Amino acid sequence: MCIIEKARSYLLSFDDVDDKLIDMQINQWKSLKKNTITDIYKSMLHHSKNRQGMPNSIGEIERLSKVFFNFDPKEVACNYSDYRDILIAIEDNKIKTAGVIRPENVKSHWVVFAKASISSAKFINQFDGIEGFNDFIHHFYRDENTLISLPLLLKEELFGFGFALACDFLKENGYEKFVKPDTHLNDICRAAGITDGKSDYKVFKDITAYCNANKIVPYEFDKLIWLVGSGRFYLSDVYVQTKKNDFIKYYL
Repeated sequence: MCIIEKARSYLLSFDDVDDKLIDMQINQWKSLKKNTITDIYKSMLHHSKNRQGMPNSIGEIERLSKVFFNFDPKEVACNYSDYRDILIAIEDNKIKTAGVIRPENVKSHWVVFAKASISSAKFINQFDGIEGFNDFIHHFYRDENTLISLPLLLKEELFGFGFALACDFLKENGYEKFVKPDTHLNDICRAAGITDGKSDYKVFKDITAYCNANKIVPYEFDKLIWLVGSGRFYLSDVYVQTKKNDFIKYYL
């Protein structure tokens, strides 16, 4: 029995879980593709705050629509030359913030977010609409060696995006060839012998190679293993108390 079958069998051992519930989650990538470049930019802004503490500080991206010209990256790049301009616009539009925004505080969540917003707009503006952006992404689909170079590139181009965050942005926008190395994926795949990697880079490379060799969609593999670790079937508001260590001990 391969790890995919073992993971599914483990999840099905819970009373509230059936195949339909699992399939709804792992096939979500098919509906995640964005239709416009503004949707991609908005998603980049959302992911740029996806780190400890920042979601609470920044809040919902929608409330910043006016600041970001309805998330038009061209308008953002034309109107803001520096991250400080965005911070001024946030204050001018009376956006509620926790405490006073201090542009000189490089560790401030708002400063980090504003810098990410500027770098994201500049990066996206080099593409001719969503078709150009998709063509750019698919250029890296050739094999796991070219695939891994894309999150490495985004890590350098987008302020505040680490390797794992870049992977998460890609897979959660419908680019199904990507996985996000996180604690669940890393620990379970090491226990299964899929990787012995100590770095996110090595884990990513080993897992995508495994998926390619076994004709498994990487997103679906990622999501299934994540469900084993988290028990969060968020599309159906179902939560089961999975235990990663039990899966490793009794199923692998």
